[in-house]
Amino acid sequence: FARASRPRDWRARNGHGARVGEQFDPLERVGIYVPGGQAPLVSTVFMTAAIARAAGVREIVACTPPPVAPAILWALRVCGVREVYRVGGAQAIAAMAFGTRAIRPVDKVFGPGNAWVTEAKRQVFGIVGVDLLAGPSELMILADATANPVWAAADLLAQAEHGTGRERIFCVGSSPSMLRAIRVAAEEGARAWPANAGLREVLARRAAWILARTPAAMAYAANRIAPEHLQIMTRGSEGLLRRIRAAGGAFLGNWTPTVLGDFVAGPSHTLPTGGAGRSFSGLRTADFLRRTSIVRYDRRALRFAAEGVRAFSQAEGLPAHGASLDLRLS
Repeated sequence: FARASRPRDWRARNGHGARVGEQFDPLERVGIYVPGGQAPLVSTVFMTAAIARAAGVREIVACTPPPVAPAILWALRVCGVREVYRVGGAQAIAAMAFGTRAIRPVDKVFGPGNAWVTEAKRQVFGIVGVDLLAGPSELMILADATANPVWAAADLLAQAEHGTGRERIFCVGSSPSMLRAIRVAAEEGARAWPANAGLREVLARRAAWILARTPAAMAYAANRIAPEHLQIMTRGSEGLLRRIRAAGGAFLGNWTPTVLGDFVAGPSHTLPTGGAGRSFSGLRTADFLRRTSIVRYDRRALRFAAEGVRAFSQAEGLPAHGASLDLRLS
């Protein structure tokens, strides 16, 4: 997926007959932050470092808090990462952005983290690039009469189990009976994991159950909330998706749970949260590339451009701009 979605260089002629285009080059050195925690987030490595490798990045640096799980080291090795540092939190972001005696600075920082990591990325933005300022996981399910309520409930629980208790789930149903069936199934399913207090917190305080009787109403809810993950478990899911303009990732049909996107489907699971999907996209190969605009004129094309350049030069009070062109045509 990362290779297939890589932007290609292109050339064309503009209205003056000049050659214009774009050239894409990989960043030289990037930093990947891999969070610690109770379980090793191996998938985060593949969803960031593997894409960097596919983009052609030469140097990939990884920071992860100690103790470093063997599974994390294995994943980093598979992705071709040879520079790994045992440092976590905001200090890891600062180290990659500014550099230390041991760590050379990078061009851009990628990877999720807690609130401290997110704030650190916000503060270093502009000094280096950053990917997304992502928050806790989100899932919205759109369900009509064709949805399997037990499956939908299981999918909601899967996104609620990350453990922070700040995840958000939204269930948009076409009827009160469907909403009720999914909610009952979710509450019953949660009892299978009594030790997960965060999951229960999400169900109790961070779950929304929304009645939307028509596809238009469902699309309106999705566009207003702009969820990180959007599961469309309805008849005509492709048609409904065309009405939706704000979602990090869309998963269509009863046979496409969001966990596929979390781990194996292909697109990165690093997606915008907190409504940011209205203006940001998920992580992709292009985020590891620099784009250079290419312009090449000859004398003939320059003559066609002259009138426009002179008009702008005069209107904006920039006579040296016009002189730069006129010298070539005199």
